[in-house]
Amino acid sequence: MSRTPIRAAFTARRSPRIAAVALLCLLGASRLHADGPPLRIGTIRVQSLDVYSPAEELRGGFYRLTDKLHIETRPSLIRGFLLFKEGDPYIPERLEETERNLRALSFLKSAKVTAEAPHDGVVDVTVVTQDSWSLEPASDAGMKGGVSTFGVSLTDTNLLGWGRQLGLSYDKGVTRNRAAIDYRDPALPFPYWHTRLTWAQNSDGFERTAGVIKPFYSFTTPSAFTFFFTNLRQHDTLYEAGRVSEIFAQHHQEAIASYGVALAPNDYTANRLTFGYHLLFDSFGDTHRNPYDFLPGDRKFHYLFTRFDRIDNDFVTMDYVDRDMRLQDFNLGEQFSTELALSPRSFGSPSTTGLVRVSEARGILLRPGSFVLPQAGFETRLDHGLQNGIVFAGAKYVHRFDTDRPQTLVGRIVVNSGWRLDHDVQFFADGGNGLRGYRLHSFAGSRNIIMNLEDRLYLGRELLQLVSPGVVAFVDSGNATYGGFARLMRLKTDIGIGLRLGLPRTPKNSLRFDVALPLNRDAFGRRGVVVSFSSGQAF
Repeated sequence: MSRTPIRAAFTARRSPRIAAVALLCLLGASRLHADGPPLRIGTIRVQSLDVYSPAEELRGGFYRLTDKLHIETRPSLIRGFLLFKEGDPYIPERLEETERNLRALSFLKSAKVTAEAPHDGVVDVTVVTQDSWSLEPASDAGMKGGVSTFGVSLTDTNLLGWGRQLGLSYDKGVTRNRAAIDYRDPALPFPYWHTRLTWAQNSDGFERTAGVIKPFYSFTTPSAFTFFFTNLRQHDTLYEAGRVSEIFAQHHQEAIASYGVALAPNDYTANRLTFGYHLLFDSFGDTHRNPYDFLPGDRKFHYLFTRFDRIDNDFVTMDYVDRDMRLQDFNLGEQFSTELALSPRSFGSPSTTGLVRVSEARGILLRPGSFVLPQAGFETRLDHGLQNGIVFAGAKYVHRFDTDRPQTLVGRIVVNSGWRLDHDVQFFADGGNGLRGYRLHSFAGSRNIIMNLEDRLYLGRELLQLVSPGVVAFVDSGNATYGGFARLMRLKTDIGIGLRLGLPRTPKNSLRFDVALPLNRDAFGRRGVVVSFSSGQAF
């Protein structure tokens, strides 16, 4: 595990040792400026490795053939994602942030940004990345909560070595069948400008999405903007006691145009102010087969909004948490956001309506390799009182054991509670959101709680440079209800074991297979073993 040193001076309360290191760093920086000019970035060397490095290719012809069939990521693309250039002041935090940004790119297996020893007033930097296997012809079968899914797809996550993703897919999902073409580009027309185009035809409608987003991709990024539009038709389904209670047609349109500025940007804390326009339009009607007397009311809002975000730079980096051998970055610093919006009647809304959103997250480092990351938030519309009000809270707990084989205990709690909810809004507790011993839509209501605890034991290495297996033991507990707190706490619990297959050289990263035994009966009085398998972790 590694931790960003930039925040050490701000988190001295967590460890006297951190405070001492921070003081030495500050004294060293002062002496550097007193003795001469600050260091600058010298030569930047970028090395882009194939799926298998030259040393790994020596293990056999299969690995050499794999590399020949794969188009390497172009070094010029990697250079475009660097947050520094030759001649810039040497700021270690920029290197660490660059490494995190590169790790977040799905077409890369790993990224390392290393500073060499200073010489002649400069620091040379080496950037080494290794590709994931990008071309994925797949036939995906899965099962969640007793419901089978199936799909076929052909996706290239690194088209021609430019990091572009183009996918063709057909999915037989839980609620609909979907045929789609999806294009995503993390560098069109410039690095960190994310472009997305989606065209999908569904068994119950369609989806059209287009957008260009330039995010705040670093703590010193001065500005950001968003242009996004989606047009969606589908059938919405409501459930009660595990059964379908209503099905109705929905037409959803959404458009966002926003511009954000950073207030006094620096490498320690980001304070950002964003202004924009947000169109939300939802209309509802009967399906051809299912007429209902009561439908959700149509909603049309033209929000003018302003949002303030504050994010502290206090990252820990760990492997063997959710992504097997791959490193993950967790920000334990404060992450606060508040948004105020107004939809005037003069803009075409039925009545002048307000919107309020507030959220807060702040992690606690318990010891090296162990932390808890709680979060909470609230949102509501203001229209003749509070409408569609939702309070949510949760926490993630991670504890790495000091064992020969990597072993991690991961816990999660999620709580949602709503009042005066829109008619089409429900919260679930089922096999689709972490309650693995119960079928999909087993429990639904205006509030839910989900708790998970999973002990993950990893092999710690790849077999044949292809797969990294692991095993887990877990317990899940939760419920969803329209009743009060007493009914919510009538928890449904399951226990189980599972198999994890880490795929560190593919974008999917891992496959899971779980067998869960419910300790309580569901709404139909059933209590039997439930098997689920899918990609990624269950939570």
